[in-house]
Amino acid sequence: MERNRKLKIGFDSAILISAVGISFILLFLDTHIWIRVLAYLFVFFSALDLLIQLRKKDHKKYQTSENYGEAKAGQLVLLDEHDKPLKSWDLAGKTALILGKKNDEEEVDVDLTECEYSTFINDQHAVLNFCLDSWYLEDLGSQNGVKVKKVEDGGCYQVTNRPCRVSAGDVIYLASTRLLLT
Repeated sequence: MERNRKLKIGFDSAILISAVGISFILLFLDTHIWIRVLAYLFVFFSALDLLIQLRKKDHKKYQTSENYGEAKAGQLVLLDEHDKPLKSWDLAGKTALILGKKNDEEEVDVDLTECEYSTFINDQHAVLNFCLDSWYLEDLGSQNGVKVKKVEDGGCYQVTNRPCRVSAGDVIYLASTRLLLT
């Protein structure tokens, strides 16, 4: 969205410069008055449009304390090999969730001990963090890795050295275990 706004400002600036140049040339040519008036009106409205674009503020909605922790994704769902839900975890009101296997020393928010491929999942395999209206997935140094299949392009991406933004419809792979954000 920010890129589109910058492009619009750039094009508006180019139009304004062109309009000013044409209007300046028309001052010295023997043209009808109505052509000059149209050129001056074009300059006026181009300048007005550019000023409006420059004064526009980005009106992103940042969450207030009342709805902090609620993102577009509301649940994390464990899927079987036929895409049937086996278990789910509510994300409402949460700011971070540790995904892994429960043991005597460490607690996890999403316990995958009982899933089919649990032997490939580390005790603390990954973390989901909520920040500025989005969820971010991060690998916690797992042996078998973390991948995300993005809903917008269908691509499957390895989560490596930095957090990956995830949204509703994305499928998270912890080794061979699949979790759907809904």
